[in-house]
Amino acid sequence: MLLLGIRVGVGSTLLIGLLFNLGTLHAQMSPGELSHSHQALEGALKCASCHSFGTGGAHLKCLDCHVEIRRRLEQKAGYHAQIIRGTGNAASSDCARCHAEHNGRAFELVRWRVPKAKFDHRQAGFMLQGRHAGLSCQQCHQPKHILDTARQELKQNDLSKTLLGLSGACASCHDDIHRGALGANCEKCHSQDQWKNASGFQHDKTEFPLTGAHTRVRCDGCHKPVAALGNRVQYKNFVFQEQCKSCHADKHGGAFAADCQKCHTTENWKTVHSESTFDHSRTKFPLVGLHRAVDCQKCHATANFRTPVAHERCMDCHRDKHQGQLLARAGGECAACHNESGWKTILFDSAAHAQTRYPLGGGHAKVACGNCHPGGGTALNFHPAFDSCLRCHKDRHAGQFSGAPWRNRCEQCHDVVGWKTVRYTLVDHAKSSFPLAGGHKAVPCADCHHSASAAEPIQYHGLRQECAACHENPHSDAASPALKGNWSCDQCHTARNWRETAPFDHGRTAFPLLGRHRGAPCVGCHKPATANARRTIVFHTAGKECAACHADVHAGQFRGSGQPQPDCGRCHGPTNWRADSFDHQKHSTFSLSGAHERVPCRMCHTGQAGATGRVVVYRGTPRRCEACHE
Repeated sequence: MLLLGIRVGVGSTLLIGLLFNLGTLHAQMSPGELSHSHQALEGALKCASCHSFGTGGAHLKCLDCHVEIRRRLEQKAGYHAQIIRGTGNAASSDCARCHAEHNGRAFELVRWRVPKAKFDHRQAGFMLQGRHAGLSCQQCHQPKHILDTARQELKQNDLSKTLLGLSGACASCHDDIHRGALGANCEKCHSQDQWKNASGFQHDKTEFPLTGAHTRVRCDGCHKPVAALGNRVQYKNFVFQEQCKSCHADKHGGAFAADCQKCHTTENWKTVHSESTFDHSRTKFPLVGLHRAVDCQKCHATANFRTPVAHERCMDCHRDKHQGQLLARAGGECAACHNESGWKTILFDSAAHAQTRYPLGGGHAKVACGNCHPGGGTALNFHPAFDSCLRCHKDRHAGQFSGAPWRNRCEQCHDVVGWKTVRYTLVDHAKSSFPLAGGHKAVPCADCHHSASAAEPIQYHGLRQECAACHENPHSDAASPALKGNWSCDQCHTARNWRETAPFDHGRTAFPLLGRHRGAPCVGCHKPATANARRTIVFHTAGKECAACHADVHAGQFRGSGQPQPDCGRCHGPTNWRADSFDHQKHSTFSLSGAHERVPCRMCHTGQAGATGRVVVYRGTPRRCEACHE
């Protein structure tokens, strides 16, 4: 006997005695068996381990035990902090939205809303970019990368099965080859695309900004291993206060005591200032980029440097190699696309292209310029035709959509995001000669539309529309004679489900259904047969005689000479199985007359035990009077 106390008021307790054993209580209260992870909490007396009662409603207490999740919610970090609704008791109760319990020992508590490989890692607070995007989950989520503080909180004994406990800091997975010399924030210099190229490092913000030829020097040209530092690469504390002489040898043998920069620049050491003390930045045309390396005489034709030199427009000095094609853009000024750093560096990007008559979008934004603008040098074409996709792209459909209403307008089905993304929907298919209905709506396009070989296009027009074009005949040759006439699959089946059959008119067959045959199930007569290891339902060759479906309850009493089966129809009909059509006067050798006409059949035809059970004896019934009468 289990005694439950229910408090109903201040200072009063209602005691209810319930007579049942604990097994009965568990069966009545628990909605199902707990999972393997929570099996230790099984039992009616342990409900309060996970459920709280009497607090204004039933709540779950998940976060009381799973402190590793609670701490992440408090810190507003990780995947759970984004999807958990509410706080406190409400947050615990929300866990059941993804982790349902009481579904049995084998039930997996962790349910992925999308396939694990397609999980959007941004939801976990760490977006996978660059080379991280191609890694599998197991390459990062390993026990060796789990923080020590997290190990103490995790409930999972096998740390190879948890996705918690990792940090977004680079050093949690990667070794710091700089040994802390450059700080812990690796992202300042490196990107997730590749670690060897410190693309984020800006040398201009150091004490030694790189200019000219220095920008082309490899990092290890200056930063080399130092024995005093344990053969570690030196990145800090360089001595370069003496400027060029700190790294470069004096090839003049000390003949010039002045600083090298008074005659040379970092752009090119072979180019010497004609006037080493002249500061060109004080003129109306400061020299930047490649202009710094140009010999003075290239611009100053005479020794008189005070003679004005035209420099307002690039074409004052440079020839228009584009043959006037870009005169409509900024008056053909070169600076709209080029700068002094180099003519091969083009400033014209997708944002600038968006201001043209053909903005680049989707996959077009990644196409190399030369793929659309053919030619080279002065023959480069900046105004190619773009009125049709076929101007650049091959018609992979071999003209199947050249007619109305498509007219080879690829954009009616495709877009620039990707050619494999097709906008042709079920609504569009309903306008074709074969609207999709029922189960056909879920069939992948490639199941019907495919090519005969890799060299041929996918066929969309001229496909056969009868069922046999796509579906194999499951009825084998036994049903084929009936189906070769005016029969078609849709006379028996529907497109919604092939196992769902439409009303079938058995009267059109050689065996119309009459009487009780109308209510007989199809499989009662059309039974499965196996031929060549294939199971089929027999329709055409199903037997029409009674013995094909019904057992001979008379144990062969009515088989004639050379007749393997009795003629049941002589006595019975399909309306009911009583022998209503049997005429004792015509069908037997014992004529009933007088009072015999009123005698029930069972008075003369009695049952006897046979091999197949009790059998009523008809043949061999005694004919003499004393056999029945005293």
